[in-house]
Amino acid sequence: MSRRFDLKKSLSSIISSEEKKSDDDDNKVPTFLTSSLGPKVAAILDKHAESIHDDSFLKIIRQLEFWYADQKLPEEDFLALAERLAKIACWRENLTNDSPDAEKFTIPKVRFGKTELQMPIVTCGGMRVQETWIPDVMPLLRSNKSKVVKSASQDNLKNVIMSCLKIGLNHFETARFYGSSEIQFVAALVDLMNEGVVKREDFIFQTKVFPMENKSDFVKQWNASWSNVEKLGFVDLLSFHCVSDDKLVGVVTSDDEDGLYKFVEGLKKEGKIRHIGFSTHGSAEVIMRMINSEKFEYVNIHKHFFGDYHAAGTPDTMGGQGNAACVKRALELDMGVFQISPFDKGGKLYRPSATVAAAIGPELSPIAFAALHSWKTQKIHTASVGFARPSDLDEVIEAARLYGDEKSDELLKAAEGKLNEIAIDKLGKDWFEKGLLNVPSCYNSSTDGQSLG
Repeated sequence: MSRRFDLKKSLSSIISSEEKKSDDDDNKVPTFLTSSLGPKVAAILDKHAESIHDDSFLKIIRQLEFWYADQKLPEEDFLALAERLAKIACWRENLTNDSPDAEKFTIPKVRFGKTELQMPIVTCGGMRVQETWIPDVMPLLRSNKSKVVKSASQDNLKNVIMSCLKIGLNHFETARFYGSSEIQFVAALVDLMNEGVVKREDFIFQTKVFPMENKSDFVKQWNASWSNVEKLGFVDLLSFHCVSDDKLVGVVTSDDEDGLYKFVEGLKKEGKIRHIGFSTHGSAEVIMRMINSEKFEYVNIHKHFFGDYHAAGTPDTMGGQGNAACVKRALELDMGVFQISPFDKGGKLYRPSATVAAAIGPELSPIAFAALHSWKTQKIHTASVGFARPSDLDEVIEAARLYGDEKSDELLKAAEGKLNEIAIDKLGKDWFEKGLLNVPSCYNSSTDGQSLG
């Protein structure tokens, strides 16, 4: 039985059913499907049923229900939304469609600062797709390498990588301490190289290693990482991972001949790595110190429309707060700028509030809005998607398609304006402009939390 028949049958069953479920039933039928619009929406979804995967289908239903039940979207606009969401979700099937009428799309690329790499504006982040989070520095608990690369998660990861490569998304980012992520990414990429699917020069690989005060400890961690990634031949982007306090800034930027930076420079001379950067969850002041050292070719940083995670409220040395000034300074120095976790730490936009979703409007999802804001307003080069499955790209591809479209400038400006108006209305203009400045941060007040990523 085809997916098309299955979906048509299930939608028809929902629409024609007279069974009324209670309000507290989590599985209650979406109200739009039992309305006069139900058959029209079913026809739209049925038309694309062969190309819509189950996880994408569920996201479509939830969005449609919000705009129908909560926002009372007019019929014409509602049906246009249903058509747009269905088409967005078909991107994977379009990749394998040989029909001359099939829409082909590749992620735009931009120059990644002084690295001169052509960087896709979307990055495949490796923080959610791995078999385990347990790092291999824990001998009794660490996973067996040969087992994780034969696990079901490895098949899923390989599918994610293949989906990314087909649309030109060729930057894969992981870390030494993302559990088995580094091991699994390398294994999948090596398999694809051996199968002739991709050449080494056709993708960008980034990994990250925590800096340590003792050089020998850092070298030990690098050697463990290199034992995983050596099969790739080299690391395109090696980051000092999570440089987030003053002491670590000193350790990493020291010009001591026996220091960490000189060691990493040596790796570059040996050809094991190509470019040196850093990731951070620090205060804006700490990040600015790292950037102004002028030792790094790129930075992985939090800069979001909805706050800057750990840096929100921290003075930026320029009279403001947060990471906007840091991003601006990095771009002035021609550094590549990589956005960390725009859709999770940037506001959990996969589960937005009704206020946010309504303000952004039906023509953009909150995720698409956040991506466009980072590329166009902040001028960030690439936004990281923490993949768990290929469908995590649905809304991001929506944004990437709009990247070069003048219409997106209008949509983005309108959404930013509405959201700012709401914030000023709720908080007041003074708080909106300065309220976060000097709010206690986890770096100067006690906390039970730990920044990760």
